[in-house]
Amino acid sequence: MAKMTKTQIQERQCAIWEEMDKLEKQSREANGGDIKFTDDEAAKYDALVRESAGLSARAKAMASDDELNHMRSNEDKAAKLREMLKKCAKERSNATTILGNAVTSGGDQNEYGNLEAGGLIPLKINEIIDTKVEGLELPNDLKMQMGVVGNEIWPFCTDDVKFTINGEVQKVSEQGINFTNIQAVLQRIAASVAVSHRAIDNAAFDIIGFINYKMQKGWAIFKALFVYAHGSYETLKGPFAGMTAKELTLDENIGENLAIEAAEMYDLGFEGIPTFIMDKVVETKLKFKKLIPGLTGDRTVVQDGQVVGYPLVVSRYIDYSIDSNGEPSRDKVGDTPVRYIGIGHWGYLAMQQHGEFRFNIDGVSSANFDRGTVVVGVSTDFSLTELSSKVNGNASGKPQAFKLIKLIEPVSSSEI
Repeated sequence: MAKMTKTQIQERQCAIWEEMDKLEKQSREANGGDIKFTDDEAAKYDALVRESAGLSARAKAMASDDELNHMRSNEDKAAKLREMLKKCAKERSNATTILGNAVTSGGDQNEYGNLEAGGLIPLKINEIIDTKVEGLELPNDLKMQMGVVGNEIWPFCTDDVKFTINGEVQKVSEQGINFTNIQAVLQRIAASVAVSHRAIDNAAFDIIGFINYKMQKGWAIFKALFVYAHGSYETLKGPFAGMTAKELTLDENIGENLAIEAAEMYDLGFEGIPTFIMDKVVETKLKFKKLIPGLTGDRTVVQDGQVVGYPLVVSRYIDYSIDSNGEPSRDKVGDTPVRYIGIGHWGYLAMQQHGEFRFNIDGVSSANFDRGTVVVGVSTDFSLTELSSKVNGNASGKPQAFKLIKLIEPVSSSEI
């Protein structure tokens, strides 16, 4: 067997979990929601489980003492979680708890008090999975606050003090200082992961890693979609929601025009460094556009991971819109995708998780039991709050630290 680094083992492990997830989904779709593998599918699934167990053993052999202790701790937690899942499946019962807080009284007690008290903690939703999935990266200056209690409020002073030239005894005109605020609007978000009885019963399988991977990937997709998408939706609004895109032609002057768009935000007083968001196709096109038309040399609009000298994040979700029903789709004209560029001072977007993460195991419903799964779910409150709309007394209600640009292909000479 070829030698692998720790990173390669982790990447292959994630690929295995993804493949197992696809096999389960395909089986459910083909069998009316039930997991009924064909002989070939069952053999492939079991082979993936064996490979995953082998990778775990190789990782353990390469681990330092601290890493080994962490792995053994996770194995103990995985065994406890597996027993809990088995119990729910066999007794067709549910278990609901709150991650991080012991439940010692009232009607929500369970065998362990709570997952932390029982040493379980089956998952921790991190910022992003280690292996990259296209389009999930967020700007460096967009930070997420966890465990925010209550609805947060940001107060704004809408007026500056103006100094005037006055005579020696002339009365100075008084000036009023007005205030307003922006309040976070909480939305409940939730996700469920179906775990097959087959995966639960296999003691060699890393059940914690499997659930954690699926949750992390879904969490990363959710954040990227709602942070970058535009459209007419009214629920969890990112900075481009409802924004009218400015059209720019993808011609030889695109570098200058993009630089001007960023500079206009400086004129409003936003002096930080903005980050540009675009999909891979746009990034590639701009790598072949000269930064300054007619100038000798090889400087291009996108170069060395930057666009006109500013940080760049590549994500296809900037091209997505969300309709009034909350459904996302990629913008197209006919079959041709519409391409966008987003510009933002991302410190003016507050991304917050509020209160508790609630964890639930559903083994009681006939639908889940009959299809051979136990459903593991999490639920919490989440908010995205754009903070630049009221800076300097702005009355338009629109963000000032963010811009959305719609790219238009130049008209060819044959079309004139």
